[in-house]
Amino acid sequence: MLSFLDVEYASYNLGIFVCVNCSQTHRSLGTHISKIKHLRLDYFEDSQIKNLMDIGNKKSKLDYEKRIPACYRIPRCSDPAILLEQFIRAKYERREFSSPQLPIYVSGHMEGYLMKKGKEDKGYQPRKFVLNESDYTLKYFVKEDRDPKATLKISEINVVFARQFKKDLVHKNTLQISYLSPANSTRHIFVYHEDAEIIVSWYQSIRCSKLHYLQTAYPQANESDLIPLLTRDFAKEGMLLKTGPRPTDAYRR
Repeated sequence: MLSFLDVEYASYNLGIFVCVNCSQTHRSLGTHISKIKHLRLDYFEDSQIKNLMDIGNKKSKLDYEKRIPACYRIPRCSDPAILLEQFIRAKYERREFSSPQLPIYVSGHMEGYLMKKGKEDKGYQPRKFVLNESDYTLKYFVKEDRDPKATLKISEINVVFARQFKKDLVHKNTLQISYLSPANSTRHIFVYHEDAEIIVSWYQSIRCSKLHYLQTAYPQANESDLIPLLTRDFAKEGMLLKTGPRPTDAYRR
């Protein structure tokens, strides 16, 4: 929700007011979709002012967000920039939330290639990933004609957009998928895709599949109580020196 102090720009053809961050993405959409002006520095014609008065943010939201899925994460200003940009593009460029056609990330099935960071060499290699709601798993394959390298349970997955301060994460579209291994320890997979729309679709797909799993597991639960359980960002993240269980173990980052 925008406060009065946040508003510095207006998209006069869409009839809405936007903040500085959103204005940058609106400009990148092109003037055939959104025409941006600064509220104090630019001149508005009478017809443009009338359009802003006739529509406004609340009325526009009823149109552009009328079919937004419950599992979709609507970003706030403090959220990763990729989520904010793709939310704006989904609303105004692709019209995902006003079209009767459901987006792919709510279908319960998604597959494709993502670049995965190696465990030893730290390099990225293409790996096929398959999200399947029939058994609520996320699998990835080193080779398509072989068994999956790993099968992750949707119920035990958390996915976040990785922070860019990590030295070996050079790609801005990087997802960190955390899960419980068979040994009951937490493991992490780092994947990215050059296309921001695709990596965000994977993020939203995991959220949607997790919501459907929780609705099946807890049929009496309110949807509003399940939404906060879909994905969780880290409150604090960074490097610490850690030693092992033996007195002779050295400290490692």
